[in-house]
Amino acid sequence: MAFGRQTTERLVRKLNGATTRRATLGTTVEAGELVTLQSDGYWDPTNASTAQLTVAIALQDGLVGDEIDIVTAGPVNCLEDATPGSLIYASDTPGEPSESVGTKDLKVGYAESATVLYVQPQIIDWS
Repeated sequence: MAFGRQTTERLVRKLNGATTRRATLGTTVEAGELVTLQSDGYWDPTNASTAQLTVAIALQDGLVGDEIDIVTAGPVNCLEDATPGSLIYASDTPGEPSESVGTKDLKVGYAESATVLYVQPQIIDWS
């Protein structure tokens, strides 16, 4: 199995200690996708080429205008085959995490295990 995000909604879940909030979607989102707050006030899949610092993990699937729960900090089960201890970045593919840097160096967090992402967003290099 290759590194990626969990795509089965029932398997994506916050873990003890995670910080969650409600978010209104500006487009279709799948559970486990990275999402970013846009200038219009809606949350869309994160894209490293245009991302802002506000990165979270969607806990449910949703459509435009839906309110869903997102994890803004802490542990969430949403990865597949990650290397424990590795940094996780936003990729240039909207919503998808990566173990390598995208166009802009936006760290989402780190892999606590092969399946758990600890969400801790940080801009490393925005040039």
